[in-house]
Amino acid sequence: MSDGCTLAAKIIGPRYFMLKNRDLVYPDFRDHAAFDDTVFAVTGVHIGSGDPMGVSIGVNRWGFSVCSSTVLANSDTAYDVLLERVLRKCKSIDEAAELVRSDLETGNRYQWCNFILATPEEVGAIEIGDGIMEIEKLPVMISRANHHLKLPTVEALKAASRKEREAGGPIQDSQHRRQVASKMLDTAVSIGDMIEIVCTHSESRGYNSICRHRASYPNDPLLGETSYSYILEVLKTSAVKFDIRMHVARGNPCSNTFQEIEVNFALPPLERQKIVQSFP
Repeated sequence: MSDGCTLAAKIIGPRYFMLKNRDLVYPDFRDHAAFDDTVFAVTGVHIGSGDPMGVSIGVNRWGFSVCSSTVLANSDTAYDVLLERVLRKCKSIDEAAELVRSDLETGNRYQWCNFILATPEEVGAIEIGDGIMEIEKLPVMISRANHHLKLPTVEALKAASRKEREAGGPIQDSQHRRQVASKMLDTAVSIGDMIEIVCTHSESRGYNSICRHRASYPNDPLLGETSYSYILEVLKTSAVKFDIRMHVARGNPCSNTFQEIEVNFALPPLERQKIVQSFP
């Protein structure tokens, strides 16, 4: 399943935010969460079966967060499984880059994608193409949508079929979403500002809109809509302790209320399971 996600992350003092709008072609989509001793994450979805697998967005006990977006939905392995390995094994962006690089060098191939990664100290992106990758690290903020900025894949994406791009849409629309998100992120300082970003519409409310509405073009089966909106908020309270919250809106965030989930890794397994079962 290809998704037309818009992603962003920004550090503000001891706190950082990570944003993801998940735009999918499936109507009435329902996400699943996982919460164990190491990670709290929203699961990815197997392209063929629709079964939950891997990770779409999540945070680990070391205050390291990740999320992803599709760039090209080819027949290779779903990148969600690689992102889960990154989240479970890594504490830093450099560790994540080394894991991805080593994995690709063994010959594994994944659908083209972007990973956004964040710690309280830095943010970054890992772009993955056909057996290749590039990393970008920045001190404060970063954004991505459904195209690469570092890898030379523009012409390949322009030549791709609509099915391969699916909810990612035309590359110029992905570029527009990323540019809008980046501009708004520059002045964003609060959870309210982050909600404003994920609720932002273009005039069309279609492929170039951060908050996407299926009703804008009901005869386009690949357009999809914003099925979920996520905002991770991570506050570093000491050298090894974090106050972690995920804000989740099911459906278009412009018209649905965000629910706050406190992510406390010290909770006993039964309490963590209750949080998973009550996930929106």
